[in-house]
Amino acid sequence: MKPRKVFLTLLLALLAVPAMAQNGGIKGVLINRLSRQPIKDAKVTVKTDTKDFFMYTKEDGVFEITGIEDGMHTVVVEAANFITNELNIKVEGYIKDLMSVTVAPDISTGDMDDATFTEFDSENEAGYDDIPSVLSSSKDVYENLAGYKFSSMRFLSRGYESGTADVYINGILLNDALSGYTPYSLFSGLNEATREKEIVSGLSVSDYGVGGINGVTNIVAKAAAVKKGWRTSAMTNSGQYRARLMATYSTGEMDNGWAFAASVSTRLGGNDWVTGVYYQAFAYYLGVEKNIRDLHRFSLTVFGSPTERGAQAASTQEVYDIMGNNYYNPNWGYQNGKVRNARVRDNHEPVGIFNYEFTPSANTKLALGVSYRMGRNGYSALDWYDAPDPRPDYYRNLPSYFSEDPQKAALAKEGWMTNDNIRHIDWGRLYNVNYNSYGNNGQRRSKYVIEQRRTDQNDVNVSLRFSQKWRFINLNAGYNYRWNKTEYYKVLSDLLGGDVWLDVDQFAERDYGSGDVIQNDLNNPNRLVTSGDKYGYDYYAHINNHRGWLNLKFVHKGFEASLAGEAGYRTFRREGLYRKGLFPDNSYGNSERQKFFTYTGKLGVSYKFDGQNMIYANAGYMTRAPFFQESFVSPRTRNTIVPNLTTEKILSADLNYSLRIGEFALRITGFYTTIKDQTKLISFYDDIQRSYTNFAMSGIDQRNIGLEAGIKVPIYAGISISGAISYGKYIYTSNPYVTQTIDNSNRVVLENAKVYWEGYRVPGTPQLSSDISLNYRGRNYLFASIDLGYFDGMFISMNPLRRTDYALAGIDPKTEEGMRQMTAMTAQERFPKAFVLGASIGKSWYIHRKYNLGVNLDVKNILNSHNIKTGGFEQMRLSANKDSSGEIISYSAFDSKYFYMFGINYMVNVYFRF
Repeated sequence: MKPRKVFLTLLLALLAVPAMAQNGGIKGVLINRLSRQPIKDAKVTVKTDTKDFFMYTKEDGVFEITGIEDGMHTVVVEAANFITNELNIKVEGYIKDLMSVTVAPDISTGDMDDATFTEFDSENEAGYDDIPSVLSSSKDVYENLAGYKFSSMRFLSRGYESGTADVYINGILLNDALSGYTPYSLFSGLNEATREKEIVSGLSVSDYGVGGINGVTNIVAKAAAVKKGWRTSAMTNSGQYRARLMATYSTGEMDNGWAFAASVSTRLGGNDWVTGVYYQAFAYYLGVEKNIRDLHRFSLTVFGSPTERGAQAASTQEVYDIMGNNYYNPNWGYQNGKVRNARVRDNHEPVGIFNYEFTPSANTKLALGVSYRMGRNGYSALDWYDAPDPRPDYYRNLPSYFSEDPQKAALAKEGWMTNDNIRHIDWGRLYNVNYNSYGNNGQRRSKYVIEQRRTDQNDVNVSLRFSQKWRFINLNAGYNYRWNKTEYYKVLSDLLGGDVWLDVDQFAERDYGSGDVIQNDLNNPNRLVTSGDKYGYDYYAHINNHRGWLNLKFVHKGFEASLAGEAGYRTFRREGLYRKGLFPDNSYGNSERQKFFTYTGKLGVSYKFDGQNMIYANAGYMTRAPFFQESFVSPRTRNTIVPNLTTEKILSADLNYSLRIGEFALRITGFYTTIKDQTKLISFYDDIQRSYTNFAMSGIDQRNIGLEAGIKVPIYAGISISGAISYGKYIYTSNPYVTQTIDNSNRVVLENAKVYWEGYRVPGTPQLSSDISLNYRGRNYLFASIDLGYFDGMFISMNPLRRTDYALAGIDPKTEEGMRQMTAMTAQERFPKAFVLGASIGKSWYIHRKYNLGVNLDVKNILNSHNIKTGGFEQMRLSANKDSSGEIISYSAFDSKYFYMFGINYMVNVYFRF
């Protein structure tokens, strides 16, 4: 070979060496190990001997890093609230496709459903809704901890009521059309099918709607979103039910574009703490999905959760002290030696959802969703006619009622301590009364029966959503229509040994004797009712709701700005199916249609200093139409609308900072909200009026201001400390007005009476909630944690009547006795602060890289405290103090009723995936 050719050959070879060394790289898609969904904004770093190469994953989880020299290198994957993953990769001079790289969510592995949250009787006599807000586990460091650790204290996020959080399934808003509350009972027990969630917090805007002030959760329950393979689990716990069995199977999306998924579960038994409480619940889910060339996607999802549940009711401290048990439940008694609960929830409301998505390009999507909900929702209770109150803790049955006669008080207390037929429902006596109660026709006319209050919905939702992405601008817009027809009525569930029940208004009969006025339905007078028949009341709620919304987001480098707006139009009316004798011209047929125009405007800005370090702020103003349930003074009997009915006005803002460095995570938020012109309807039996009455309140204003923060700090070798705190001041800022009406007359007891609420605390949640946790996660899939929670600022739900001039008349605050009476009537009880200690441990094993076996144990309230109040309310009834001539000179309050946290309780869950 000629010297010239040799030289050129060597030169080209030398030039090729550095060229080859710089052509290597890696690419792939980062995937959530549980949900199989892509993860955006995750940091992928390739560590070499000379330098580190990194990038953040795109919207679809894709990453590609080039220019890496050949050799063995470490790839580190860091994603917010996912366990950091390290891979050893060999780069060999070309772009190596790693395909799917998975990371596991760094979230609590406790397995929950809605029963994990203490179940309260939401129809207590004060009319307050004691329903806790269920915070779904999220990638957010604060919400992940708060949603699980704060639940035992009935924590409400930022002090807002449950209905302020929007819950979607497959893009369909499923909050209750009648009350706004979150519909967890619709899919209770379907943990695996509903595990994949898209969550935004607070005022942030989601891709599915503008939302309110308390975040948006969209549950992705389509077949392709359910993790591929089988998963079975068995759980037992001492705080809710004895056993839960669950099985789920999913094909994942197959090569032909089809995906199928199914899930079933059952929950059975009672718990260790409250007698009479039990579950007999089942759940089912079926999903079918078809993907046609990634252009068209069709899915059908059907689910339901038929449940029968014995309920717990609150009682007074006097009763708890007599029984020596803060978990006494007045709802049950022995029948033929077996426990029978009079208050049973029985519901089954199946939901079907059809979805269609058209995706002509990666930047354009059109989505259509239609849902239909139907079924029954019942709640049983004792009903009686011309007979003594059968409830064991009725105030006339308690020792305190005989306070002026010590001998009778001692006998009453002895009876409570020794006689089951006194301290529990005496089912035998109720049957005997009915056996011996004959009417004129020779039939046994029951004086005691079991009624079931039904709320049966037919609900249709239609959602149309369009999204478009340009270089710097993202557009989401949509239209939602909702039609709801709900029937409210009572069914006679059990005649308790009798033959018939006479369907008349017993209060009207007492006051007026006889005639048309005592009829519950003039169209069917003096009707004899048997088991399974409707009686008492029957009416429809008709609701129509239109919403159009638009969300524009500007994105450029680290800066984002969003502008969102929504306009809505809601109408509703009552249609009476009974012609009430007391209100013959205002009960049967349609009420006047109520019409409300609403609107929402939101603005958000954020700046990312890098992929995991950002500051963001949101502000919004919105109006919200009143719900049907709070808009009629007595919907059971007539069409009369609550006075001063108007829309709520809400102004809210928050400021946030978020930081993630490796496994270190921090989020701090400050928030401020005012809510004006709220309404509330409370129905109860008024002892003074000796009748069922209705409190219609309007002009309720409140202010919620506070701070929430979450932090996770890695220490060493899988050990970390995490903590969360929510501190707020939630107060009423107005003195609302109340109108009290009586069911069995047109008489108005109070009309626009002022309720002195200004400065009192909004009840229903601790205003300080905190938790600190020491955690361990080993590389061998072992995890353990111990945490301590601290709660304070819990206030009782107030009786507005006690803070009116009417109730305070006759009290002279200038005297010592008068001051004592004034304080007893108006002071808002603050519950004692509480410490709650908990711990968990778990382990999972991978078998042949195909099977996964796991077990975890969770223990709550390790200190076994039985004295932690988690809720309570002032009874609505007042007692009258009379002088020697029988004239009323003042009023006194009845004792409040409380709920307590269960003592030490556990949950053990075993699962197997394959």
